[in-house]
Amino acid sequence: MHMLFENVGRKTRTAGRTTMLLALGGALFGGCGGVSADVTGSAGGVDFDKTTQVYFGGPFIVVSMTDVSCEQLDFVRRNYEVGSAPTEAETALLQFSYDADVMAEGPAPVDITASVSASVLKISGGAFFETIAEGGLLTLDTYEDEQTAAGSFEGLLFEDGTLDGTFDAEWCRNLKAR
Repeated sequence: MHMLFENVGRKTRTAGRTTMLLALGGALFGGCGGVSADVTGSAGGVDFDKTTQVYFGGPFIVVSMTDVSCEQLDFVRRNYEVGSAPTEAETALLQFSYDADVMAEGPAPVDITASVSASVLKISGGAFFETIAEGGLLTLDTYEDEQTAAGSFEGLLFEDGTLDGTFDAEWCRNLKAR
């Protein structure tokens, strides 16, 4: 499923889910932090390869291909306003959304109707595109609130590709359920 978040009359996803965000994009932010991630594949017109930083907080996880500081992640939300990109930066995001306000250890199927969904968001030239995963698995191996989170995702199936990866994240106070 591929959706365009512009005022062009297309349908948008409105499922109220808590979001884990894996932010992978060019020229997103400047800063330091994060631990590590390894992502392979492409989806939503985005090639996901080298990552540099990983943060988590509340129900969110952010993996970035560029430098990003925790303070610059205040745009992360459960739902994004139709017709409005969540940030002005040209970027691409892999976003996991939980129905609950906090993450839970263990495996979780990924699907728009499951308790966890995933989508790739691409912001380019003012246009906001979303491609929603049709299936896959997210596993949170370890989770200690305000300390660490680590896990993997596999077989995230999108209309135009598949994503797999692992992550070890550093806590960020700016990532909260909103």
